[in-house]
Amino acid sequence: MFVYYSKHKNSSKKQYPTIIEELCHQFSLDDLKKSTNNFDEDRLIGHGFDSKVYRGYLKHNGESDYPIAVKVMKRRDRRELMKNIIELHCQLHHPNLISLIGFCENKYVSCLVYEYMCNGSLHDRLLSRDMESLSWKKRLEISIGVAKGLHYLHTGAKRPIFNRDITTHNILLDSKMVPKLKLEISLQGKFCKLGQKSIEVDIISGTMGYMAPEYAKYGTVTDKCDVYSFGRVLLEVACTNYNLTTMDKMMMFRLQEEIAFLEDHTEVLYEDILKGDIFWDKFLDAEIIDPVLMRLIALPCLEVYMDIAKRCLKSDPNERPAMGEVEVELEHALALQEVEEKCWKE
Repeated sequence: MFVYYSKHKNSSKKQYPTIIEELCHQFSLDDLKKSTNNFDEDRLIGHGFDSKVYRGYLKHNGESDYPIAVKVMKRRDRRELMKNIIELHCQLHHPNLISLIGFCENKYVSCLVYEYMCNGSLHDRLLSRDMESLSWKKRLEISIGVAKGLHYLHTGAKRPIFNRDITTHNILLDSKMVPKLKLEISLQGKFCKLGQKSIEVDIISGTMGYMAPEYAKYGTVTDKCDVYSFGRVLLEVACTNYNLTTMDKMMMFRLQEEIAFLEDHTEVLYEDILKGDIFWDKFLDAEIIDPVLMRLIALPCLEVYMDIAKRCLKSDPNERPAMGEVEVELEHALALQEVEEKCWKE
């Protein structure tokens, strides 16, 4: 579920600065209607509570059609959010960030035009029965790509950028299965010579279950919030198959805990056992890893992967690793997997 709520209404109506118009193409509404066959519902590829995403085609160099994804936002109060998205894309460039092609600002709707991701979201791929297209090695490579994208956001610009909504739904895959991150509710942090400063926000945006505890409760944003969300993604990557997600498994484990508790107690179990390190440390890796994948994962690789995933999910943000360390550990896990697979073939 996507969450969006605010303590204060934003009444800003500033115009887009000239620099944005120079760096990001401004489409007319007629252009986008032509590219999507007048926003044909058969072209619908995604939707949110206040937006729809359509597949479209643009003429490229006057020859072939170039696929695009057009996000249409009908609520006028999302104008400031749209402006923020455009400004971020204009200053960032990385192979693991989705590319913004342009935008459209109309009296009735606002549109963002992105590159089209033909392999959809990581979430859909994880729930697919086609295991060949998402082998364990491929899952590791996708995880490393996401880690690189996040590391770049946190350290690659003059000011850190916090994504705030890292989920398997928001990791998109291109034709070569390269992962690309969305920046739709990303927040630019404050510059500080001594390191990153936390930001206190009045608007809590993101996906329940993936939010770091300090962000969900108090609106405190740091790079470690993204690290926590990425830890949840790492568990999804290892635990999800076409039949069950980690959330399904978590609820089953919770039910088992409650039944065991009530056998010895008359009171109701109130403790939230689903909190990061409190919950996942209760179980062996073999109990939560997808059984099909379990047979394909080298033990040394599994140990490194699950260790970094669980460290990302520490309740105390100071105990979580930085994304640079996460990236290195995942690359180490991939190297261990490749060594083992070579031995298996011999």
